Amino acid sequence: MYKIFDLHNDYFLKLKTDKNKQNYLTKHSDSAGNIVSAIWTSELNREEAMYEIEEARNFVNRNNKLFLAVEDLHFLSKDNINKFLSFRPVYAGLTWNTSNCLAGGAHESGALTSFGKIAVKSLENNNIKVDTAHLNEESFMELSKLTTKPLFCSHTAFYGIQPNSRNLKDYQIRMIKDSGGIVGLCLVSDFINGSNRCKPADIVAHIDYFACKFGIDNLALGTDFYGTNHLPKSINNYQDLVNKLSDRLTKLGYTEKSINKIFYENANNFLTCTC
Repeated sequence: MYKIFDLHNDYFLKLKTDKNKQNYLTKHSDSAGNIVSAIWTSELNREEAMYEIEEARNFVNRNNKLFLAVEDLHFLSKDNINKFLSFRPVYAGLTWNTSNCLAGGAHESGALTSFGKIAVKSLENNNIKVDTAHLNEESFMELSKLTTKPLFCSHTAFYGIQPNSRNLKDYQIRMIKDSGGIVGLCLVSDFINGSNRCKPADIVAHIDYFACKFGIDNLALGTDFYGTNHLPKSINNYQDLVNKLSDRLTKLGYTEKSINKIFYENANNFLTCTC
């Protein structure tokens, strides 16, 4: 049976109690092998963000097969960066869709700031990967020149199929692949086909687009569950995702080994390595 290694799930702030979080994980344990618990901070002030991240860190530490990530470091400062680094998320994104004190967001212009460059180096020196998912192209390119680590994008789709400022263009995918990095394909219908409710076949089309152009070794899944209201038709959980995608991929000629790599192994290998 296939399992998912999900590079990005926003359940943590949406499920308010530890009991509800634990029930969610237990319910999906058969189909979700590992989940990156992402903390989206854009609507939180500095104190709230640090509190929620610390609470998430404590929860993740009590649960096997969970990883911590942070989306939007707008709250970061010279005063709290060392404490933040001590939480040891597996990755952190500098921005959300808007620009901040670190970099340019996907929906706005802006480059890496001087503090953004310091933050990148601090993250990397502490083995925290920098997520490019919400960077605009300018900041993406600056990061690619600054970093000494593989490039990484936790949740996105592909501009070659659906033009969207949150989607990766082919040259960006090539740069990520050539660096030894990985791309997580999300389930956000807006990014997949520009609608509010795409079909599973549309998700598979993005997988096949990537695989035909770049191979399968740098492709994974970053669902963005709880981070979008626009999920594909008939995909509301991990079991749906396994069922709806694996059957279609098999019919296209993908082997069990290839599907396992996309669903689980690529993400696991990338996040558990020390590169």
